[in-house]
Amino acid sequence: MDFQNLKTENLQYLVQEEIKRYIINSGLKSGSPIPTEKELSEKLGISRTAIREGLKSLETLGIIEVKPGIGRFIKEFNFQAILDNLPYNIETNIKNFNDVLEVRVCLESWFISKDLNKYTERHIKKLKDILKEMEKQVERNFDEKELIETHSDFHCALYEVWDNKLLINLIKIFSTIQRNLTILHRYKTRNRKEFIALHRRIIESIEKRDPDLARRCMREHFSEAMTWVASQLELKTKEEKGGE
Repeated sequence: MDFQNLKTENLQYLVQEEIKRYIINSGLKSGSPIPTEKELSEKLGISRTAIREGLKSLETLGIIEVKPGIGRFIKEFNFQAILDNLPYNIETNIKNFNDVLEVRVCLESWFISKDLNKYTERHIKKLKDILKEMEKQVERNFDEKELIETHSDFHCALYEVWDNKLLINLIKIFSTIQRNLTILHRYKTRNRKEFIALHRRIIESIEKRDPDLARRCMREHFSEAMTWVASQLELKTKEEKGGE
C-alpha cells in the first residue's frame, strides 16, 4: 500500500490498522512485547514517524501500554478506554439522543427491579441525601448542567449495590451525552418539582421492596425526556419533508 500521498487523518487510521493487523497475525496477546519502532517500520514498510504516531494512538485507545525503560506491551483488555472515548464519538443529534435514552431506560428499568432486597438502610440513606441536594438545587434554581451532575450521582448510587463497574460507567457516559445534547438543543427539565417527586417515588418503591412499582417509577421518570425527543424527531421529519 502506498502511504506517501495519503491525507494525514487517513494515514493515521491506516497505520493503526496495519499495526493492529500485525498484532493479530503475529499472535500477540495480553502482556506480549511490541516490536520496536524500527522493527515495525521495516516489517510494515512504513516510516518510523508514522509508526510512532500510530503507536501513540493505540496507546490512547488502551490497546497497548508503555512501561518506561522497558518497552511497549499489549495491554489487558478492559472497557475503560472505550467508555472514556464514547461520549466524544457519538454525534450530537436528536436521533442519537433518542437511541441513548432508549438503551438507558431499558438498562435502568431492569436493574432497578432485579433484587430490591440488596438495598440496605445505608444505601437508601445515601439516595435520600443526594435527593436532598437535588431539592436544594431546584429551590435555588441551579443551572441544568449542575442538576444533571447530581442526577448522575443519584443514578450511580442506585446501582452501586451490584458492584458492576461497567454499568456505573455507562450511567456516567449516558449523563455526559445527555448533558451535551440538552445544552446543544436547549432542552431543560420542564417540571422540576415533579422531577424531584419522581425520584422520591423511586426511593419509596425500594423501601417497599416492590419491583413492579420500581420499574414503573423508573420509566415514568424518563417519560418527559422521551416525549421531548419524540416531538423533536417528528419536527425534524416534517422539516425534511417540507424541504423536499
